Amino acid sequence: MKKITLLTGCLVLAACNGNYAEISKQYREDFSNGNYEVAAEKMAKATVLNQEPNNVYLGGLQCGNAYLWANNAEGLETCFSPVNSILKGETDEDSSYKIKSYEKIMFKTYEGIGLIANDDSYAKQVFNQVYDLQKENISENSDEIAKEQEKFKEDQKILKEFGINVPSLDSITDSISKDVSSLDDDITAMKDYANPYTTWLMALYDGASGDYSNANNGMSRVAKFAPKNTFVKSDVAGLKKGSVYVVFENGMVGQLQKRSLVPDVLKPLTQPLSALGVEAGIELTIPDVFPGTKALETISVKSGDTTVTTQQLVNVDSVVKTDYNKYKTRNIISSVAFEIGKIAAATAAGYAANEAAKDTPFRAAATAAAVTGVMSVKKPWDLRSWDSIPTEIQTARVNMPVDRKLFINDGLEVVIPEGIENAIVFVRIPTANAVPAIVVGKLN
Repeated sequence: MKKITLLTGCLVLAACNGNYAEISKQYREDFSNGNYEVAAEKMAKATVLNQEPNNVYLGGLQCGNAYLWANNAEGLETCFSPVNSILKGETDEDSSYKIKSYEKIMFKTYEGIGLIANDDSYAKQVFNQVYDLQKENISENSDEIAKEQEKFKEDQKILKEFGINVPSLDSITDSISKDVSSLDDDITAMKDYANPYTTWLMALYDGASGDYSNANNGMSRVAKFAPKNTFVKSDVAGLKKGSVYVVFENGMVGQLQKRSLVPDVLKPLTQPLSALGVEAGIELTIPDVFPGTKALETISVKSGDTTVTTQQLVNVDSVVKTDYNKYKTRNIISSVAFEIGKIAAATAAGYAANEAAKDTPFRAAATAAAVTGVMSVKKPWDLRSWDSIPTEIQTARVNMPVDRKLFINDGLEVVIPEGIENAIVFVRIPTANAVPAIVVGKLN
């Protein structure tokens, strides 16, 4: 596998000396404030241009997205190029990061938007790639689950030696899955894996190219996911009379955090530790998606004497949640195996320490130290994510204004260049106080 090398040497010393977590924090702060170019440069120079290990992929997504909103086509291509190479399998640069399905689709979507903004006909091919990605059935990592199951069996045997019969992994997983499901009220996952935003863009592009059959089919699928969006049903028809489609990318997407559980099904497994006089608590953790934050409720779009308000097309948090749910069972199994492994190791260590110190006054302290030393270890989770995408996407449509001017929220003027019959205007507002980013694209 080849390694991509775009540039050697460190261009920004502060960025290159920082770790990815610190760089990502700085990036998010700049992006949230609307400083898209600054955010992109920091991320690009620290991760993509300087090949920071295992972050080229995620760094490429972040900086490319920011360059899009900075209307910097060259920067976007610089950042997205290594991402394309990683997804094509041309490099194993980012093998430690588990690439997620929604990231691939959003990446190709933004790549297509960048091409539309530059009136590049290759956008059609990119959107076709997005369609193929949406049809893929990406299954759980069965090999990883098999490894966790084997480790579970080994720890099961250790605990049995201390008189504890551990339930089957399936029964434990089922019990904990029910506990997790009761916590899932924050974000409602979508019924099917799809991204209505991507499908909506593809339908518009198909219609603008004269393929009304595919356009109508695509928009019908979108309508099922966004039944309250009154623009969607007539968006394809709007192409025939000349329209401006407005996309409002609202706020910042939800972040991955750890959920902590104390499953009843695992509590009996610590009985041997209680017999030693040590009370060891169980804390099982799994990563989950927590809700993002909106910048505004909606935006208004004025064209001539007509003013409309944007309506929700898709809750992006739900798209992320749907994708992440595919790995929920695997994550639960991994966490259960880790926790039971800890209990087995702590039990063995505790009894060994208790026996070794049986004739000393330090017996209780030595036993407790041996147990807590093992039980205090926390399972590490990779909580990195593409955090510059919006929490929600809204759309609106107006007739092409005679003077070719739109006004966003009665103040921000957007001029549609001459020669465009149907235009699409992307408005990115990550936080309420951020400077809005505007990207104008040509459908036909």
